[in-house]
Amino acid sequence: VEREQIGDAMVFALNRAEAAKEVVETITESLTIMATPIPTKIARLYLVSDILHNSSANIAKASQYRTLFEGSLEDIFKSLGEKLASIDGRFTAESMKDKVLRVLRVWEVWSLYPSTFTQKLECLFLGKPVTAMQEDKIDVDGAPLDPEDLDGAPLNPQDDIDDDVDGEPIDDLDGAPMDDIDGDPIDDLDGEPLDGKPLEKDDGDDDDDDDDDTFNPNLPVSKWNRPKQK
Repeated sequence: VEREQIGDAMVFALNRAEAAKEVVETITESLTIMATPIPTKIARLYLVSDILHNSSANIAKASQYRTLFEGSLEDIFKSLGEKLASIDGRFTAESMKDKVLRVLRVWEVWSLYPSTFTQKLECLFLGKPVTAMQEDKIDVDGAPLDPEDLDGAPLNPQDDIDDDVDGEPIDDLDGAPMDDIDGDPIDDLDGEPLDGKPLEKDDGDDDDDDDDDTFNPNLPVSKWNRPKQK
């Protein structure tokens, strides 16, 4: 079936949205006839997809197609699954399976229906129990995730984990209390007490009266390093 023919049928359905119920019933019936050839079934499924995608168009009563098809899609995908199971050729079966599942993936991207509903349609098509896919999302490898413990060790918020690390209190470092450095109290620097008094100048010192002995020619000339004027 040409893509253009599918497009024409989609336009026909949207332009007659006031008869959406009859249109949906006709398409559903055509998709549930086992004798219908596979290419025709796939083309009609594409037609359903196009109608659903354009049901949000600014056309009177077009939006009801989504609700009406939702009531018949389970029968449609169950019938498609029965058709899939009756196919003898592996290549033909894989081709049909791929095309039908691709339609479901597109519907998920379009957010036409809740993901739980599209997953149910997939289960019906593949002949799986409807609850199988839901159970797969509850746990990983059959083991539920228990938020109360990890690796067998419960996470107790009442434990005071700030008191120590590896069993050692953290009020000191390397066994030495942090009130001194190298055994010397930190209330002085270089052996001179810090008593808050200003440092006294040596007798005879004056900022503006440096003698020649303080001049160092290897250092830049400054207020504190300059030769005495003679």
